Amino acid sequence: MLRITRSQHRARCGHSGLRRLAPPGGPGVVLPVLLALLTLAAVAGAAPTLGFVENWPGTSVTTWGGGSVVSNPGTGGLYGDNDGYLQVSNTVAGNFGTRSSGPEYVGDWLAAGITQVRVWLDDVGAPNPLEIHFSIGRGPAFPDPGNFWQYNVGFIPPSNTWKEFLVDLSSSANWTQTIGSGTFANALQTVDRVHFRHDLAPFGGSPDPGQGDFGIDHLLLTNGIVGVPLPGADGRIARPVELAPPAPNPSRGPVTLALRAWGTSPVRLQILDPAGRQVRAVELPGGSAEARSWTWDGRDDRGNLTAPGVYRARAWNGEGGTSRSLVRVR
Repeated sequence: MLRITRSQHRARCGHSGLRRLAPPGGPGVVLPVLLALLTLAAVAGAAPTLGFVENWPGTSVTTWGGGSVVSNPGTGGLYGDNDGYLQVSNTVAGNFGTRSSGPEYVGDWLAAGITQVRVWLDDVGAPNPLEIHFSIGRGPAFPDPGNFWQYNVGFIPPSNTWKEFLVDLSSSANWTQTIGSGTFANALQTVDRVHFRHDLAPFGGSPDPGQGDFGIDHLLLTNGIVGVPLPGADGRIARPVELAPPAPNPSRGPVTLALRAWGTSPVRLQILDPAGRQVRAVELPGGSAEARSWTWDGRDDRGNLTAPGVYRARAWNGEGGTSRSLVRVR
């Protein structure tokens, strides 16, 4: 596996020395313009690398921060008691997530050939109803409105165990623009930050309030080949439940939800309304990795037809799972 150290990345990226620039104008103009220049310089000088892995050894949180409290307990990571990980915590309900503008992530992902992000997640501590989304692009910095996109597939981390989740960057079909304007390809070419956050559809510029803890470890930038171990090579064969895009979507009638599940525990399928309340739930037997499907007829658990709106389908078992948005129309 190709591993690149932070010092190697910093050596490649360099520093522009722009911190001494003082553009003309009043106090209300200087700081925004300076921030915009710094952002553009960082994008121009950084170089994301195919095969880069971030593992959070020791107790460092590296370049990660944001609205939630981020920490590294130094133990309990993917590789055991002596391995750290990035822990994201909210003790009270609020914007729930973490972001990084480290040089490992800032720059042109298309030129680097990065088409996937693979990351291991864990719902540490007490179980929480989490849906973790990955976002990428360019944040707003005057006068640039930014160009930021969020992966529509929500990740449901398993409780107190690590499982790998995959973000597909090869197409904009499963992405929603949450900030600014421009194409998805342009966002990948001008990345100035990446973000993991708890969020519920419909997606906007700020994450949904959330409370709890989740862990992030072994974050890999890849093309699906570089740095990816052979199936079962590390002894972890089971994967989270994979939920395919609902079809049809939008829909006036029944919606088919196709999924694949690993492990032996039963699979729970849940439909949540726009307010996040459960309207329908079923349980499917586990023990089979073959593709299967369940059709939602648009009715709740009492047999009543649900109203139009943006709903969420969640599918998970003891290995974790995924969520998808679906729209009911009149």
